[in-house]
Formats: sequence, C-alpha cells, structure tokens
Amino acid sequence: MFNGAMLKESTQPVSPGSAEQAQAFASLPEQAPLTVLPPESDPSGFTERAPVLVSLLPDDALAQALARGDALAVHGALSARLAREPSGPLRGTLQEILGNRSLFTVAESPPHIAGFLGTGIQWVGLPAPEAQQTQFIATRAIRLLGVPLWPLGEHLLQRGRDGQLQVLGRVAVGSSSLATRRVSYLALGALMLASAGAALAPFAVREVHITNGFSRPIEVSLDGEHLTVEPGQIFQHQTYGLGEPYLVTARWPGAARPFETLEVESNQRTIYNVLGAASLSWNRQPEPSTQASLPDRVYSLPSDAGLALKGGWETRVRDELNWGHPSTAAALAKAVFLADPSQIEAGREAARILVQDQAREALWFARELPQAFPEDLAVGQLAQDVLIALDERSVAFKLYEPLAKADPDSVGKALLAARAAPPEQVRDAYARVLERFPEAPEAMRALARIHLADGYPSEALKLLEAALAKAPESLEDLELRVRVLIAADEVRAASVAVKKFHNEPRHASWELAVLAGRLARIAGPGRTQYVARDLIPPAFANSPEHLVAFALLTGDSSVSDKELNGVADPVAREALTLTRAVIKDFESAVKRAPQTEDTVLRRLDPETATLLALELSRRGEKEAASRVFGTSLTLLAARAPLLAYVSSGAVRPEFFLLPPGLQAAAYLIHARAFEQNRLVDQSYARWADGLGGMARQAFGIKDPEPTMWRDPKYEFREHPPRHHAPLIIWHIRGSGLPPPEGPPPTPAPERTGARIPRPWPATWR
Repeated sequence: MFNGAMLKESTQPVSPGSAEQAQAFASLPEQAPLTVLPPESDPSGFTERAPVLVSLLPDDALAQALARGDALAVHGALSARLAREPSGPLRGTLQEILGNRSLFTVAESPPHIAGFLGTGIQWVGLPAPEAQQTQFIATRAIRLLGVPLWPLGEHLLQRGRDGQLQVLGRVAVGSSSLATRRVSYLALGALMLASAGAALAPFAVREVHITNGFSRPIEVSLDGEHLTVEPGQIFQHQTYGLGEPYLVTARWPGAARPFETLEVESNQRTIYNVLGAASLSWNRQPEPSTQASLPDRVYSLPSDAGLALKGGWETRVRDELNWGHPSTAAALAKAVFLADPSQIEAGREAARILVQDQAREALWFARELPQAFPEDLAVGQLAQDVLIALDERSVAFKLYEPLAKADPDSVGKALLAARAAPPEQVRDAYARVLERFPEAPEAMRALARIHLADGYPSEALKLLEAALAKAPESLEDLELRVRVLIAADEVRAASVAVKKFHNEPRHASWELAVLAGRLARIAGPGRTQYVARDLIPPAFANSPEHLVAFALLTGDSSVSDKELNGVADPVAREALTLTRAVIKDFESAVKRAPQTEDTVLRRLDPETATLLALELSRRGEKEAASRVFGTSLTLLAARAPLLAYVSSGAVRPEFFLLPPGLQAAAYLIHARAFEQNRLVDQSYARWADGLGGMARQAFGIKDPEPTMWRDPKYEFREHPPRHHAPLIIWHIRGSGLPPPEGPPPTPAPERTGARIPRPWPATWR
C-alpha cells in the first residue's frame, strides 16, 4: 500500500525553489567567475540552482553525471571527488555542496509505509509538527516494537494542508554513510531491546479514549490512522508507543481543514476529549495534561478509573459555570461555535458570559465574526446583539455598512447593514433593501416584520404571501406568519399553516411544538387543525421535564406537584417550579427570585425571566434584577428600552424592534406601576403578543371570545364581540360600591382602520 499515486520512477531531481537554492549557496567562496552550463550539458539545471558547481570543472566524472541529469550520479561524483581532494578551498566547496541534501532529491514512487504496534516500515526522525509545514528530510526505517533497526533510505517530505505527509522524493546518500547508520541502528536497537525486553511488553499497548460531545460525527486522525467517532460516543482505540506524543487532528467529515490540531501525551490510558466539548464523569479524578490548550481536552486516566459521558458541550458549559469558572465556560462555548457555526446557541452563550464578565473580550469577539462569517445572517445577528448589549450599536453599523457596500449584490449583507442602522432609520433601510432586491424573499420577510411591529398586519401579510411563493419558510418565518395571521383575524389560516409545516418530518422540533401549543390555546378546539401534544418530537415526548415545560409554556398552569417531582434534574425542577409560580402567583415568584441561584435562573425561558427582571427593577432590587437580565443575551440587548418604558412609559426608538413577548412584559409591568394607564397597557400587550406568551398568561390578559353567526350560505364566520354596558345595576341602599379614588383609568384605545394601535405614532401612512 502506497502513500500516494504510483508515479513513473525517475532519477531526475525534484526542483526546490530556486530562491532557496540560491540562498543556500550564497556563502560559498567564489573560485572563478561562475556561469550556467547550457541545457545540453546540464539538462536538470544543477548549475542553475548551484552555480558553484561550475568551479569544479573540468572533471570528467562530474561532467558526465551533469550531462545525464542523474542526481545520484552527481552526488556519487562529488563524494568521490571529496574523498581524494586534499585540504583547501575546493574541499570546503565540495562539503558545502554535499551538505545541501535537497539538491540531490530524486522523484520516485511514494515508498511503502506500514506498521502495527510499533513494528514495520515507518518514518524516523520527524521534526516537531509546526516544522513539518516546510520541507524536511526523514529516514524510512524498519522498526521493531518502536525501535528503529535498519534504515532503508532518506526522503524529502512536507505535510500538506490536509494534514497528510507528502513524499517529494528520495534523497541521495553515500553508501558508506548509509552503512555506518545501519550499524549504529543495529547496535542501538540490540542494546535497547536487550535492556527493555520483558519489562516493555506489559506497557507496549496503550489506550486512547476519544470522546465526541457534538451532535454530528467527527473524523479524528491519530498518528496517521483515521477514525470516525459518532455523536455521544467514547471511542476506544489501541495503539503502541514508548512515550512519544501523538499528533491528533479533528475535522468534520469531508472538511478540508481540521478544526483542532494538537499533540497528545502518550500515557497508558489517555482521554482525548475533542475540543473539550463532552462532559465526562469518572470514579477517580485524573490529572489534566499540560499539553491541552483548553482544560479537560486531554487526561491521563488511571488504570482502575471508569469513564462515562454525561452530556455534550451544553452540560460542560453549565458545569464550568456552576464551579465558578466563567472564563473557561466562555472559552469552551466560543471554541464550539467557531468550529461549527451552526451551533448558534454556543455562540450566544459565549457572548452572554463575555458581555457580563469580559466586556473587552466580548467586543473583540463581535468584531471578528463579520470577517470570519460575512455571509451568515444568524452569525451577523449574533455579533450585532453583542454590540447592542455593550451599548455599541454604532460600532455594529460601522462594521456591516462597509461590507454591504463592498458587495452590492449580496442581499444578506444588505439586510445585516439595515438591521444595524440607527433605530430611527431602520424602517427606511429595510424598505431600500427591498427596492434593490424586489424578488428576494428574505427582504420581503424582513420588511414584513417591520410592518407587523408598526401595526400593519395586512401589509405584512401581502409580503409574506409573496415570499412564500418564492421560497419555503424556516421556523422563524412560520412564527412571523402566524403572528401576522392572528393580527389579521385569520386564526384558522394560522392553524392550517402550522399543520402544513409540521407535515414535513424534517421540521419537527421542540420550538415548533411550543408554537403550535400556544396557537391552539388562542384558536380553541374549533379552529385548531391538530392535537398540540402530537407535535412534540419523540425525543421529548416521554421526558417529564419537557412535558411539564410544554404545559407551562403553552398556558396550562394546572401542573401538579407530583408532575414537578417527576423531573429528575433538580435545577430544571426548580426552574419549572418558579415558572409555575409566575403564572399562578406572581407575587410569590418575585419574592423567590432574589434567593434563587444563578444556575436555576439560567434555565428560565426569556419571557419569564423578563417579567421577573422588570418587576425586580421596578421595586428597586437592582442586584437581583441584574442577575436575571444576565440569563440571556436577548435580555442584555433589550434591557435599556425595556427599563425605559417600565420606569416612565418612554418609548425609545429601538423598542419596536424587540420580540413581542418582551414588549408585552414591559407593558404589563408598567401597568402595575401606573394604575391609571392599566387598560391602555393591557390592550397594547394583547395586540403586541397575539400568541399569548408568558406575560399575558401571568396577568390573565386574554382575547375576547368571538361570537359565531351564519351567513346566507350557512358558513360559519368570526364576528368581533360587542361590548354592552350593563342593562341593570342593582343598588341596595347602604351597600353600594364605594366611590372610586382618584381619576378614572384612561380608556383602552380602539382598533380602527388598518393599523393596530401602538404607543408610537404611525410611520407608514
């Protein structure tokens, strides 16, 4: 088996860079004016790469070797000349020429390399990994139990971009030198084998346990052997070594470049935790290797220690945070995200930790993302959220506007630049993007989101229908369309859209199930096209934790203590208990929040956390509020406009860009502080969050029940309810209602025309 394609064997020399050759001979003494021999006298160009060879002519043997273009013959002629040359300048010249061994490299078929348990034909004398990116010379030798016994020749090598060794050719070597080396190797091998002998055998076989904490397979190269490690697997591999480090690379299947390369110490039992992403447990604490650049990547495992995989990178990050190591947790999450940008939650978790604890590092993280992933919308939004959370929105605009101008044909970059624009200019920025790209569905959906935020569902629906005809929806796009249909009083159509989306098996997800469950509660049984619980993915359908979370997030506050006690994870159980309290007894939940540990607060959904953070801020408990705000990057980015509205009712320009559930939380917490404005804020909350998220559940803000009537075609249609004043007021003298204190509450705004009322003026009409 050969290391590469079979090539026709030739003694023509390999041509290293001419600049390197010229530099190698720059220090040679000039014996005479040097010239280059014509091609017929030097077809291989030896004198061009080493002009000093001309100074050794006339020499019949050398001239004949040069004329044949035979590198081995040239080397032999020079070696013979050196053996008979007396001391003097020419002898020094010969020694320097022969010292440049790459000059005498011969192209030939890649040699046979094979071995098992340290025995076979293998390379000897490899330099450090960082030095293998340039050309180097190594010896091919017969090894027995890891000991080199018999050299077979020397070759010019270089490690390619794919991590594999490339054989550039065989290097000429003198027969006497080769014989001397063989004798030395044999003597050394005999001495080592005689002294090690029986003592070496028990330690010859070494174990390497490779763990994969990702959700996709990984290809691992361990000293040239290629292994595939499946998700969540601990792959046990046996190898042989006498203490030499292993060169390990990890890459995604089919990827050209590895995402991790490092040297791993050779121990009797070694754990290689790829990128440190797996959360491991053992019954004895191993010693961490000093070779690892991140903690927990490499361990030496005692022979009597057991090993188990507890979870993936999410569990590892939580463990590090629980142990009080936020820097390690952030570094791990960031490494996972940079290795696999599709793991956007890892990037958001790294950003969340950095924004709170290492603002400078967070700023650098956000700045490097546009350069690394200029076309990725999700990554661009992450970088912008980091900068907004750091109150550096202007920096985000300065980063993304030049990228959009440099690539005027990219709709993705144009949308990112529009998203980062000053809030007062965002509406016009998105409109201009759609003018430039009138057929781009993503531009249509982006502008539709702005129309819905401003209260124009009919305009948004037109854009979404046009976009759907051009490209399928993502889950995020579906949620936007569902909210638009609810705002346009087309709840049945929203239910049909969810059912149709779920009919494709690839769309099944936890997020889709929660969206469907909330819509089913809003629509009621008569207008729902599915059974909400049937949409829960099989992986979660039998999980007590997920079943309780599904019930709470979709408005079922009747979760019992027995159901909560069935949740095995104590942290998740406490987080769900606090979530139930927010829905059933908001006052008790607010009192419990300051005493709740950060590990529990981080498990809350963003809408529940927003309610608690805003109410704690309203009550002046700033430290507790800050802890809750820090549970989510979304909350950190939305903190300023949310607090501005809760404290004074001020609508900052960026408020309309916030998620609907967060807007609803701000309205309803503001209503608690300003009773006179209660009816207004409740109406705003109902219109902003048509899906009835956690804020509306906590304060019981429901939609009016529609009445049904029949038209002449006997079709059922929805009719908006009519509010009638009471026809009879019973009043018994001496027991009437006390007169209200203070001015009456401000009446709720009425929905008239095409626009749903918002606490900011109309902008599109």
